[in-house]
Amino acid sequence: MVAKKYHAKLFKNLSKLLTNKEFINGYITKDKYFTRNRKLSFRTVTLLILRLLKSSIKTELKTFYQSVFKTDEIVNWVSDAAFCKARQKIPYRLFIDLYKTIIHYYYSNIGGKRWFHYRLLAVDGSALNLPSSKELLERFGHHHSNSIGTKVPQARVSFLVDVLNNFTLDAQIESFKVGEQEMFLSHLACMDKTDLLTADANYGHFWILKSLLLEEISFCIRINQSTNLIKEFLASGKDDNVVLWEPSKRTIENTKKHNLDTKPIKVRLVRIELSCGKTEVLVLSLLDKGIYSLDSIKELYDMRWGVEEEIKKYMQRLMVEFFSSIKVNGVLQDFYANIFMLNIVTFLSDSVKDGIYQSSEDNKFRRQINWTSALGDVRRSFVLLFLRAEDKVRVILYSLWESFIKNTEAIRPDRKFPRDNRKKGSRQKAFMQYKPAW
Repeated sequence: MVAKKYHAKLFKNLSKLLTNKEFINGYITKDKYFTRNRKLSFRTVTLLILRLLKSSIKTELKTFYQSVFKTDEIVNWVSDAAFCKARQKIPYRLFIDLYKTIIHYYYSNIGGKRWFHYRLLAVDGSALNLPSSKELLERFGHHHSNSIGTKVPQARVSFLVDVLNNFTLDAQIESFKVGEQEMFLSHLACMDKTDLLTADANYGHFWILKSLLLEEISFCIRINQSTNLIKEFLASGKDDNVVLWEPSKRTIENTKKHNLDTKPIKVRLVRIELSCGKTEVLVLSLLDKGIYSLDSIKELYDMRWGVEEEIKKYMQRLMVEFFSSIKVNGVLQDFYANIFMLNIVTFLSDSVKDGIYQSSEDNKFRRQINWTSALGDVRRSFVLLFLRAEDKVRVILYSLWESFIKNTEAIRPDRKFPRDNRKKGSRQKAFMQYKPAW
């Protein structure tokens, strides 16, 4: 197991932050909040939200206090109304900073895997149904109405994921009217020249590539085949070619809207023949064919699928759309608390996942952590990891790792599923039949 000594230290550091007056003062809406010694302290409210509120608030409060105080009796120490009032005293940005603390800690102390010398990132977006309330409708807007005419608030979300280490580095949530390409610009602040970005054709625009090149960020992005540049490449019969992309009149206008220069850019185009008989074209900034061979590029783009898996975990296994509030601040707290839980499970499972994979070498299929089981284990122990002494935290951590090792699932390689080529508006969201992890 790798870097175990860092895990208990992370929880100790986070627990100290949540009781530090100077830290708390930076995350409350008024100075007088959380100054008295009450059952709903700043740390308690924060941990309740981070633990994820998927049942009724009353049930979650009972479970929380029974877990902390190890009592067999049913406790009714705090009302759900008191909790709902207390959570509004904490701005949602606390939960952004907390999930990013895990990321910074991981890279500073463990480092993670890389593709060649790059941190391999992928970006993708989705839509999120929100609770029906006037406040959320005004903030996020709606895409459709239900069968009785009620407008359903809906948000657009975008995720930037380290697909080799399975961390969500950045998550954005905006009005449904904001496009994924515009949201992508917010992710740029989380990237640097040591990163390589992969993305589908939704991001294969000249101005996006320009934005990446200006920040010296490398890329491998699938591109739409309707442009003249790609049509000429496909007609040439070549599989791999470095070309100068000279923007069309329409592309120039779009690029100027984003305050970018319109000078041509040198890119590499790679043709990928799929097993279904279709052809895809990738546009890359990795021009050196000697270092980055055609085969390695094909493998590279396949790794992009990691972002789809993280979004699936987020949307379905974490059941993110089971929000615990109908207020904007409460919904955003839940949104980022789910990102925190996504990353904390990844952080804890990182120590044993390679060992599980290597030990299953003689099996018919290699094994990996059963993520849903791991999520349930972490959530049940979550509060105690923050509240117990460091030596007891280590005992809890070792019991978690033992459970991760025992509860695994097969990796079934080369599975293929037909792509849904209908327009997005005509697709219906379908959920896998995952049972809740709690």
